Amino acid sequence: MLIGIAGPTASGKTTVTEIFTNEYDAAYMRYSQILSGIAKERDLDPTDKATLQNLYVSLRDERGENWLAQEIAERAKTLASEHLVIEGNRRKVDLDTLQEVAKARNEKLVFIFVDASPDTRFVRYNTRLEKQNKPPITHKSFTTLEQNPAEDEVDDLRQYAKAHGIYIDTDEYGIEEVKELVRGKLNI
Repeated sequence: MLIGIAGPTASGKTTVTEIFTNEYDAAYMRYSQILSGIAKERDLDPTDKATLQNLYVSLRDERGENWLAQEIAERAKTLASEHLVIEGNRRKVDLDTLQEVAKARNEKLVFIFVDASPDTRFVRYNTRLEKQNKPPITHKSFTTLEQNPAEDEVDDLRQYAKAHGIYIDTDEYGIEEVKELVRGKLNI
């Protein structure tokens, strides 16, 4: 099974990914891992969200709309795991690529959008920064991150998941409830 996970910053995507990696031994890939590697090569901070967003946008302008999605697709070809999770989908072209990868693997695509309110995500983001020994950001700075061009199609993926996939609002569910919801929806 191919599982695509999307959602805005600090919504709980990695937590949902961990359900699959921990409980079902799924292989996983994250868009941000590729960007972090490129950032390191360029002596940029590979953990800074704004840096990765801006790097993505500049590379998208340079290499084309689907360059990162195609990189994910190429890497997916090398993984033979029964379950594969691709986390961090942000654009419609990412969804198209997930569908291509599922077809190439002869598997079903399950698309999950993980969401939470902006206030919840702001708190989670600053908690993440604290764990990285970085200073917290202001609500205004968080809003600026949300408005970066790298994030401009997130709502399209939200709407797709509501119509054709699984939509999980982590404001409504705790981690155990999310696990049960995922298990129930996927019959695993």
